[in-house]
Amino acid sequence: MRAIVSIRRPSAAMVVALVALFAALGGTGYAAATLSGRSIQKHTIPANRVVNDALGGGQINESKLGPVPAAQQAATAQQLQGRDASAFLASRTRVEINQLNVVTGSSATVTASCLQGEKGIGGGAAWMIVNSDNPTSFDAQLNASFPLPAAGGAGEITGWRAVGINRTGGTRGLRAYVICVPRTA
Repeated sequence: MRAIVSIRRPSAAMVVALVALFAALGGTGYAAATLSGRSIQKHTIPANRVVNDALGGGQINESKLGPVPAAQQAATAQQLQGRDASAFLASRTRVEINQLNVVTGSSATVTASCLQGEKGIGGGAAWMIVNSDNPTSFDAQLNASFPLPAAGGAGEITGWRAVGINRTGGTRGLRAYVICVPRTA
């Protein structure tokens, strides 16, 4: 036995919808087949229609581009307290040395200081053989070696201090030194 299938006629709305669908598909296919990069006029496509990373230096006039935000931050970061990086380069570096000769069995304190308008950036201390630049190899105890801060808690080093006891059996020099640069550096 055969089933009878009844086919109904499509409504007018369905016919209009199908015609519109086929027209839309045909128009898109026609546009894809006939349009190429050569048929588009120059300077007619807005930037928001260009694929990301599709343009290179040949298509972009880089002189018309402004600085990116990170470059603006870097330019600002190159200044500290209104000064640019060149203000922090020391035009002159000086080492101030002060030595005190200490007889055996004695202790001493010696200080090396930067000049007015200078600040220290480091320093140190050592026991030296008198009248030479050679450190002693005998038992000379260095109790302390430390920077001297600026008055008023300015956070800058103004000098270096050394404290020690000479147990060498002869006179030795207790030397302190500080490395000084201009205060603007």
